Amino acid sequence: MTDRPLIEFRSVGKTYGRGEATIRALDGVDLTIEAGQFVSIMGPSGSGKSTAMNILGCLDVPSSGEYLFQGIPTAGFDRQQLTLLRRHMLGFVFQGFNLLARTSAVENVELPLVYRGMEPRERRKLALLALEQVGLKGREHHTTQELSGGQQQRVAIARAIVTSPAVLLADEPTGNLDTKTSVEIMQLITGLNRERGITVIMVTHEEDIAAYASRQLRFVDGRLAADSLATEDMHHAV
Repeated sequence: MTDRPLIEFRSVGKTYGRGEATIRALDGVDLTIEAGQFVSIMGPSGSGKSTAMNILGCLDVPSSGEYLFQGIPTAGFDRQQLTLLRRHMLGFVFQGFNLLARTSAVENVELPLVYRGMEPRERRKLALLALEQVGLKGREHHTTQELSGGQQQRVAIARAIVTSPAVLLADEPTGNLDTKTSVEIMQLITGLNRERGITVIMVTHEEDIAAYASRQLRFVDGRLAADSLATEDMHHAV
């Protein structure tokens, strides 16, 4: 184990376009996330929260500054190394579920293990276990169309955790769900954080969903405008 933070942004900036058309999506963001934290990211449209999430997930790279994962600068990684980092350390959950249609729940969950080259019997065993962990025992062979929205998101979460990732990145995970189902999904994600120690980083625009996280970050105009952890530190210092 290392005493370095799991995730670190050092003056991370991200710009798109050139000249007068330049858009500064992130502007010198400093951020540290420790292993085991549950962090929500909020902010208005265009605040930089989605750009930050894409960099955290190694789907994009900073224009300036450094992104360190487990103390290692990712700037030196080539495309294959970034792919391996995503595949072995990160799990993704999206608002739109991103499941394969006309494919069973268990086959959807097996997909990341297929990419790893795992043999079929072991793959199936891990996928069935992941589906049981998200409360879908008995629904393993239902296709996407045969599942409710909440059940589809549970399949997506099972697919994200089947590789035992260090970090779960959730982008508006309840955005397409009703209130009751949203609560169930958030309880599931909270349990993964507390019981399995998975670090969770979640983008949401809903205050009540953000409240499930033990730490809330707020982005405004490409900058980190508020961090509830910093506020707690101030309270402890008083």
